[in-house]
Amino acid sequence: MMKYAVSTPVSTEPVSLADARLHLRINAGDTSEDTAIIAPLITAAREYCENVTGRALAAQTIKAYPERFTRIIQLPREPMVSVSAITYTDESGVTTTMASSNYIIDTVGGTVAIKELPTFSPRLVNPIEITYSAGYTLLPKAIRQAMLLLIGHWYENREAVVVGAYTLFASVEVSMAVNTLLRQYKARWF
Repeated sequence: MMKYAVSTPVSTEPVSLADARLHLRINAGDTSEDTAIIAPLITAAREYCENVTGRALAAQTIKAYPERFTRIIQLPREPMVSVSAITYTDESGVTTTMASSNYIIDTVGGTVAIKELPTFSPRLVNPIEITYSAGYTLLPKAIRQAMLLLIGHWYENREAVVVGAYTLFASVEVSMAVNTLLRQYKARWF
């Protein structure tokens, strides 16, 4: 499995605060402290959905660290928008940026095809770094609905333990609904 890190975090969540408030049936004119509760739930729901699907749900810059160069490199988060740089440290310890003419990107498949494989130092930690942009311009409706279900569930159930049989069964139903909606967008099946 390839290591990666989000280098430029999401600046605009794919579900707006207004949409989340509408889903939660909070009046538009309500200026209560609920905004401070709802905003982190939106981010948490996106992160959860990203981890389940293996996709970037909003625009972000990612740095991926493949263990080795191969002709085809599958990037860890889809949908890929563009590759801004591929750098590697060669055997003499010099960091080099690969010419964009030496690779082809496939934004649909989320892969980078290397034309000519360079030599690099495998003894170094993260000798290869691929910096790319990923994220949906328009979030699929099923993923958006999964996010809203999570936001609503977490808003109503703010504690780790809930007393009562009905609530326990409701939690299972929310989990099943969310997983069913997200399963169809799973990037890779392991």
